[in-house]
Amino acid sequence: MQISQHRADLVLDLFDRFYTRVFCFARKSLPAESAEDITQEVFAKLLQLRHLEQLDEISVSYLIKIADNLIKRRYNRGRRFQRFLEAAQGEPRGKRETEPYVEPAPELGRDLTDQLNRLCPSEREAVRLVVCNGLSYQEAAESLGVPVSTVNNWKYRGLQKLKEMQDGESDQAA
Repeated sequence: MQISQHRADLVLDLFDRFYTRVFCFARKSLPAESAEDITQEVFAKLLQLRHLEQLDEISVSYLIKIADNLIKRRYNRGRRFQRFLEAAQGEPRGKRETEPYVEPAPELGRDLTDQLNRLCPSEREAVRLVVCNGLSYQEAAESLGVPVSTVNNWKYRGLQKLKEMQDGESDQAA
């Protein structure tokens, strides 16, 4: 998408006026670095807004709502990733439910990495992008150059195979 100078000026003006307020909102829920990322993403999303020039006024509450949605999405992706790791490592599902949210580390355990490496390349990439890196299906599809439904299928099959591998190892250990 080509960004016009008028659009860039509109977003820059909003950035100058509301950056601190959006950052302070995000900082209430996140560490400083993550709050900074969310705040920048809010203004990046504004650049992509289709009818930005036609809007009469964009209020700080609109920007804060964008930040709130991004924070919720990040949290939900983190929880899905946590549940996946717990299932893959055989930990009880409820064990971490009461612990505060911590963004998952990009490093994976050796066993899980070995299992991921046993998947076919397309399934491994879909699981890595969607589950491990938290990309949306659309983002993963664009990254891989395939339709969203294909990413969904690859990810599903990959997770099923990982579950079967984990179940097989549990049966062997018993």
